[in-house]
Amino acid sequence: MNKLTFFYSIVLILILFSCNTATKQPEIIAPPEQNTTTTISKNNSEEKPDLFYHYSIWWAFVNKIFEGDIDAKELKSKGDLALGSYNFLDGELIMLDGVLYQATEDGKVHKPDNAAKIAYANATFFDAEQSFKIDKVNGYDSLRSIINEHLTSKNYFYAFKIHGDFKKMKCGGLHKQDKPFVKGLDVLIPNRPVFERENFSGTMIGFFCPEFIGNINVAGYHLHFVSDDEQFAGHVMEFEAENLTVEIDMMNEYQFVLPKTDDYKNAGFEKEFQYKKK
Repeated sequence: MNKLTFFYSIVLILILFSCNTATKQPEIIAPPEQNTTTTISKNNSEEKPDLFYHYSIWWAFVNKIFEGDIDAKELKSKGDLALGSYNFLDGELIMLDGVLYQATEDGKVHKPDNAAKIAYANATFFDAEQSFKIDKVNGYDSLRSIINEHLTSKNYFYAFKIHGDFKKMKCGGLHKQDKPFVKGLDVLIPNRPVFERENFSGTMIGFFCPEFIGNINVAGYHLHFVSDDEQFAGHVMEFEAENLTVEIDMMNEYQFVLPKTDDYKNAGFEKEFQYKKK
């Protein structure tokens, strides 16, 4: 090979190398693989407060304070789950998922308007923190025993939403009263109207208060009920059920609001009454 041929060979090699470099595609780096588990962080505007709202006090309610100065519209601003009673004891109060029910002494279930006055109520914006299933339960005592095993501590307040199929359900109401109020809950509850139904589904809602609550509220468990078909409701007395889903919301804040009525101002708190079942 002479010098001229060698020179042209080198030039050709350099030209080919230059072309290959110019047309080479840039390397594409794949993004890191996404995590398939999504964690949602709620901001403050989305979180429901762990607040137990309580209108009037149990001790006043026991001592014939059967008129209040809040209405259904105001109660709905305090929670979407609630129990209590309407003015003059005209029906057991149940609120489930923001829908308010009134179970009257004739066994009928109504949806009161926003002007309905309320004598006593417990309420919260329900936000379940835990849930579990129960295949079968043969009574109130059995249910309480199972739930107790799931409570973080009995020193806090809890709200419950318990849906299932009920073989039997016994609910209590209250007889409507007229002024002047003569009988207190210590007389009215043992003589309450009682309603029973079999083989249907529905939801128990309610609350647990620690023993230290005293006469401010009902100590232990207090549950009300409404059926899925909205035809049966009241204060839970006894039942047999299966396929239960229990949802629990723990609360560490408590607020009670006292009635601004003459009856409350002048009330005496001579009588005490607590449900026997804790």
